Amino acid sequence: MNRITIQVMAWCCVALLAGCYKDSLPVEKDYMSKDMNFKKETFVANLGRMNVFADIFNADYSTQPLQFELQSPRIDSKTPAPVLLEEVDTRQWKQYYSGTETSIAEIEAKRVTVRRPILDLNAQNGQLVVWSADSTKLPYGKYFFDVKVKNGAGERLFPGLMLDMRRPRPYEPYEYDDVTGIRKADNAGGIIRPSTLTNHRDAQGREIKAENVQVYIVKTGNAANKITFKFVDKDSVGIPVSTFNIQRWDSLYYNSKMVGRNIKFGFNRSIPKDSMSVTYDITNPFPVLAEAFAGDELAEYIFSYSRVSYGYRVIGRIGLKFSIHEPGEWTVVFRYMINPKFSDD
Repeated sequence: MNRITIQVMAWCCVALLAGCYKDSLPVEKDYMSKDMNFKKETFVANLGRMNVFADIFNADYSTQPLQFELQSPRIDSKTPAPVLLEEVDTRQWKQYYSGTETSIAEIEAKRVTVRRPILDLNAQNGQLVVWSADSTKLPYGKYFFDVKVKNGAGERLFPGLMLDMRRPRPYEPYEYDDVTGIRKADNAGGIIRPSTLTNHRDAQGREIKAENVQVYIVKTGNAANKITFKFVDKDSVGIPVSTFNIQRWDSLYYNSKMVGRNIKFGFNRSIPKDSMSVTYDITNPFPVLAEAFAGDELAEYIFSYSRVSYGYRVIGRIGLKFSIHEPGEWTVVFRYMINPKFSDD
């Protein structure tokens, strides 16, 4: 028997043994954990904006992929609510938003309009989105639905998940209760205060604190998406924005937690001749990712001024962290309840 024949026989033996070993291995079966669950069973959403609920399902080592199916949307235990499955126009990203865009047109070119059901369950990962709808289409109140989850090992039904649909919150921070529609108590969020207030003093040198300033956010029109800032004193007399004498109007940025960088605040800044306000063109929503990351994505605008106080230069700042969720023209008014001193001592 020559060497080549011996090598061929050896390889055949190896292959035969490998095949036998493979056949002796147990067949891997799909697994569905009895402990898989939704991390929450009530989803609080607001009309008039996109509401995103991500990472809400615990698969507990169940075999992937899982398939999710929304079933039986209803108002109570029996009354169907087919409106939740009606499709509406939604704005979705077709290109990556980087935060380096130089115009609103460039941002909008990265989004596309897509028809999706109001209550939208991702069939691959269970993520839930409630798309923007108004109360004429979807009355606020409590709705219920079931979700079927399945893989190769079987399926399981999660019944009675609740959608708590509440009144709109057109901006944040919002001073009205989104269940009752009644303004909150003054000491429970019924008055909006600045998020930043430093080095403000009155004519007698006394410190002015955030509690001495009220902020009003008012919708003034629907023609475009704009934000205007104004200041008034305790008698509602206007304070020129030129008072903020070290403000770099066209070099202002806010930090985006979601993008992880500083993003230009608004576009096409304009200040009228009387200098009583400053206006920017903005996106809707504002900031751009405010709806997808509600509460975590806010824009902060800080106004700064400089004055000399008894030989020392002092930098005063006042600002607000906020978001706008309803399209239109909005005005933010800062009202000092104690008049600050802006001139040098």
